[in-house]
Amino acid sequence: MSLNKDKVYSDLKELRKNAYAPYSNFRVSCIIYLKNGNEIKGVNVENAAYNPTICAERSALTQMIAQGYNKNDVEIVALYTDSEELGSPCGTCRQTLFELLLENQEIWVYNKNKFVNSFKVIDFLPYAFTSKNIK
Repeated sequence: MSLNKDKVYSDLKELRKNAYAPYSNFRVSCIIYLKNGNEIKGVNVENAAYNPTICAERSALTQMIAQGYNKNDVEIVALYTDSEELGSPCGTCRQTLFELLLENQEIWVYNKNKFVNSFKVIDFLPYAFTSKNIK
């Protein structure tokens, strides 16, 4: 699959409109591009109580699992934030990305102006807590 970064940016900016962010007005969107050509989309959904808020990354990842896909099915993960600078995943999302994706999975990060950079999951959480830590 060959993805165009400009097209991905356009898709993410359009998807961000679906975010439910009445408190922060900080919209985040995430698209998981699968190797079979399917796309799984997620947006942030805020809550006045804050704790029930779900981030776009976790929104998309949980759908990926619910639809029967796993880390080996993923081509690219693309993330957009309404930020002027780099908007990276929060700590909870970093842990979830590490749990549900390959540690060398490529993640394209965009801000409100452009493509920012490409990262690997391991870049976001180099000392992740894993199932190995439980044993």
